[in-house]
Amino acid sequence: MSSLRVLLTLALLFGALPANAANNPTPTLKKSSSTAEKSTTEKKPVKKKPIKKKPIKKKVRKTAKPIPIPKAKWPPKGFKLSNGIYYSSPKNEKELVTLLTSKKTLAADIKNCKKFICTVIQVAAEEKCSAWQFTSRVVAYDGKPLGSLTSLRKGSKGKIVATYFLISPEPLTSNSEINRIVTTCIRGPVAGEIPSDKFVSALQTLAPSETQTENQPPAGQ
Repeated sequence: MSSLRVLLTLALLFGALPANAANNPTPTLKKSSSTAEKSTTEKKPVKKKPIKKKPIKKKVRKTAKPIPIPKAKWPPKGFKLSNGIYYSSPKNEKELVTLLTSKKTLAADIKNCKKFICTVIQVAAEEKCSAWQFTSRVVAYDGKPLGSLTSLRKGSKGKIVATYFLISPEPLTSNSEINRIVTTCIRGPVAGEIPSDKFVSALQTLAPSETQTENQPPAGQ
């Protein structure tokens, strides 16, 4: 009996809640009129913040690095040496054309060589030369001397090959040439205009001696 009472008591305790919940449903809450009015009112538009544009960075073009000029070989290949000066002249027409096309600064000299007898020479020295002096001889096609030529040209740095044209006043049609070139590297002050080509005719050098002979008294007086 006691066990039965315990079971009944437990059944009442656990079964009372569902029974009461079924018989007494929870009342539903009614919305107030104020809440309904708020729901019917239109919502104010939200102002969007202006989007800040990021500043466009200008791309700076990188300048190309200058290509380093390779150092010239020293002493220059194929040059002759005389009194501390290396010198050379073009050995053939092909070598001369290659040389002229690579030296744009010689354009004026090339133009003069189309009218007058000239020659080209390349020189270099261990030390800097403030100027270059070239003394040469102008001869006719048969070897007859026509005169002497003294040319002054701007200097050059040490161990740098410089190219120069020596230009005579003899017309190109005379078929003469310039030879016996003596080169001097001037390291001190320069006397004379640069560039310049001074020509002394062979007839001018003979004129004083001829005049002296004519003025001599006849033999026996």
